Amino acid sequence: VEKKPAAKAEDPKKKAEEEKKEKKEEVKEKPIPRTPESELKLSLVLVAKGVKTLQGVHISRALRKTFWLRKKMTKALLLNILNTYVPKTDNRQFLVDYVNAVVEKKTDNEMEVEGSETTPAPAAAAAASPGMEVEGATTVDDFELLPEALVFLNLLVVIFLMDNGKTKEATNVAEQNLEMIKRHNKRTMDLISSRLYYYYYIAHHRMGNPGSIRNRLLAMYRSACLHHDVPGQAVLQNAILANYLHYNMYGQAEMFINVTTPIERDNNQYARYLYYTGKINAVQLHYSDAEENLSQALRKCPKAAVGFRQTTTKLLCIVQLLMGDIPERSMFFEKDLNKSLFPYFKLTQAVRDGSLQVFTQAIKAHDSAFKKDGMSSLITRLRHNVIKTGLRKICISYSKISLASICAKLNYDSVEDIEYIVAKAIHDGVIHAVIDRKAGCLMSKENLDVYSSDEPAKVFNKRINFCLKLRNEAVRAMQYPPDAHKPKREKEAEEAKEAKDSKEEEEGKNKGKEKK
Repeated sequence: VEKKPAAKAEDPKKKAEEEKKEKKEEVKEKPIPRTPESELKLSLVLVAKGVKTLQGVHISRALRKTFWLRKKMTKALLLNILNTYVPKTDNRQFLVDYVNAVVEKKTDNEMEVEGSETTPAPAAAAAASPGMEVEGATTVDDFELLPEALVFLNLLVVIFLMDNGKTKEATNVAEQNLEMIKRHNKRTMDLISSRLYYYYYIAHHRMGNPGSIRNRLLAMYRSACLHHDVPGQAVLQNAILANYLHYNMYGQAEMFINVTTPIERDNNQYARYLYYTGKINAVQLHYSDAEENLSQALRKCPKAAVGFRQTTTKLLCIVQLLMGDIPERSMFFEKDLNKSLFPYFKLTQAVRDGSLQVFTQAIKAHDSAFKKDGMSSLITRLRHNVIKTGLRKICISYSKISLASICAKLNYDSVEDIEYIVAKAIHDGVIHAVIDRKAGCLMSKENLDVYSSDEPAKVFNKRINFCLKLRNEAVRAMQYPPDAHKPKREKEAEEAKEAKDSKEEEEGKNKGKEKK
């Protein structure tokens, strides 16, 4: 009789791998399509959850969704949401009338939304029951909507009206909401109200009358400080500074900065604050502080903020030229900045050449761009830097040259003026030379070795200070447990005391039961 071979034991590793392959081969369920209606409902659920748990993270998530909703928002969708969620007692008709007044153009996105399925996502399906933590509500008019959710819907209306050119109507809705925020005075509203402050100022700026709301902005900032409304303080600070700078009130803007404290919690608002501070310092001749502020603003701003990066880089370029430095060539050829920075690239080339003629031609060729950016007043200061650069090149090339020849090389009109300019350059340490007034010439000295001076130590000290400042900011931005400052022994003693107290309570209860 032939013996059958014994069956080999299955390898557990191979069996596990086969099970994984089978799982991967299983047909995955198709994700439910993302629609504006489902996202809007999910945003309302997040706002309600944030109010219930007193956590601003959920409200921040709802606000981040507004960027996507803004592109997909339609008149029909907004009217449907208002009629569904806003009770009649909360001025629903007031909002509906403003939205109905909008005549919107049909876009490809709108056609897709109308033709797409409106099956809500699982998270949004929970929002389809619009009770908003209110039990026994059969219709929307039977309950009072959460104030935070109502302000959030009003914010969407303001954004929709502004996007469709109804700026005056948007300001009316925003002012009504500001009164409601002031009446409720809830800290759970701070994040939503800060976004509303921003659009309120932008709407008045587009209307051309930002000065009319300056006193109101200052009053709102004062109340935000008293109520410890940190997001509101950050937005209102920037709105007030932008208001001052719009009317070239640099003195008042500097006084406001001196009596307030910057809010570093929100990177976007802090980057904007640094830009305004850098612009004020640049106008008031504090170029080193301005360069530091603008460089920090560029590091903190998101890459998606192309417009902010363009504006900040333009001002940083001018500040570096006024300091006597030449900006890096790579700065002008970044992907999103090369077209807008082309006039400033030509200006930098003119300053680097040290020719007044080329400098004047560059200003005339791109005068409209400089005026549009508001840089004309700063660019006129660059004329002295062009002359200094030309003098530096002449001193390197010639050991002795007449003042008349310098005047001809720089395309300058007066020899007497050139003498005073050269004397000032010698006094400032731009060039190392001596003026021979009898012979009417300039005699240059030997160039000193930079490494024999204290210049390397200054640069090294500047870099060390920057690294230390960056480290301190990182430490301040970290979050620590509430008892992190206490030593371990104190924590252990507190825990032992709590355990002892709880044990005594249990023993007391047990004794009471035994007596009964």
